Amino acid sequence: MRIIFGLFSLLFLIYCNTRTESSYSVFEDDSWHADSIITLNYSVVDSITKHNLYLKIRHTTDFEYQNIFLFVDFQEKRDTIEIALSEKNGKWLGSGFGDIKEVEYCLAKEINFNPKKTGNITFEQAMRYGDQPVITNLKGIIALGINIKKSED
Repeated sequence: MRIIFGLFSLLFLIYCNTRTESSYSVFEDDSWHADSIITLNYSVVDSITKHNLYLKIRHTTDFEYQNIFLFVDFQEKRDTIEIALSEKNGKWLGSGFGDIKEVEYCLAKEINFNPKKTGNITFEQAMRYGDQPVITNLKGIIALGINIKKSED
């Protein structure tokens, strides 16, 4: 009986230590319009443990660019980030099968969340090409998501 209880306790601890909080927004027709601002909500009940916050970008191999630029609003700060989706030789980064790939990008490391309120992060595509002031429809983007994982010390 002790062995069963010990095994159950071990599995419970592993589950608690690897739990993640995820939220996704899926784009219609695999296209992100420049006027579309994506807001992803999260709530983390553990305020003691530090967490890492990841952005996940799911895209097709029909995406025409090597990288993507985004405006990000998080914890009352606005930033512009660049995320590489492929190498210069055209080899796709990230994981996935066939013509769908997913890239994970760390937005913040070892942060504490307020368990008393739901937070949100907003994303806006900031892609430009040549003398165009904006790429109106960014084709090949399937979904945008966040993943919050407990920080590994």
